Amino acid sequence: MFTSPKKGVTTAAAMVRAQHREANLDRQEKNMAFPMFGFKGFFFRPSLNINDNITISLPLCPRLNKQGKPCGSPLSGESRSVLCEVCDGTFEMPYTAQDFRTKAHRAYEGYLNSSAEIISLDVPYDAIKAEKEDETRKIRIVWSQKDGRNQAVVYFIQKENISGEKAQVFVDIDRRETRSDASDIHPEKILAKLTAEFPTATTETVYRSEAEIKVDSEGE
Repeated sequence: MFTSPKKGVTTAAAMVRAQHREANLDRQEKNMAFPMFGFKGFFFRPSLNINDNITISLPLCPRLNKQGKPCGSPLSGESRSVLCEVCDGTFEMPYTAQDFRTKAHRAYEGYLNSSAEIISLDVPYDAIKAEKEDETRKIRIVWSQKDGRNQAVVYFIQKENISGEKAQVFVDIDRRETRSDASDIHPEKILAKLTAEFPTATTETVYRSEAEIKVDSEGE
């Protein structure tokens, strides 16, 4: 005797199939957006597999057409010597196809990593380490990062400056150097000399000489 499946089971299976179809269509759309990339004279195409992990195609034909675009067709061959059955081009690869794909995959992952924002977990962002002030001025020292490097930012703030402009000096801990931001008030308007002592080096930046300071004082 034949027993038809329960309606609830059939409906659940249909929903699962529909979800798989939608996931496949979404994956295909994303794969179409991936550009080909060149690596050691050949082209490769990234794509997402069924687990949404990035995979890389085998080497693709590098021959350019009349419009200057690569043929991009899959290559045939089991060794380094390969053939494009579309444009009849023959090529010698630097590695076997599988090894070439592995190296291209690593190069592509390196490209993605190099495009990511660089941060450091060695010190917290925007952590105020010191702050002093009097009636007219305030000095603040803040930990920060620049391209993953540790640095301290020293702010020189004049309280009467209602526009919020300030002078600031960046002390790069890793490079053992100091620099200023041209978009702010130049430190020479506030400092004559800045000395930074690092564990293995000491830097000294002279903004104004004693003669310049004396002339400014006489002018006031």
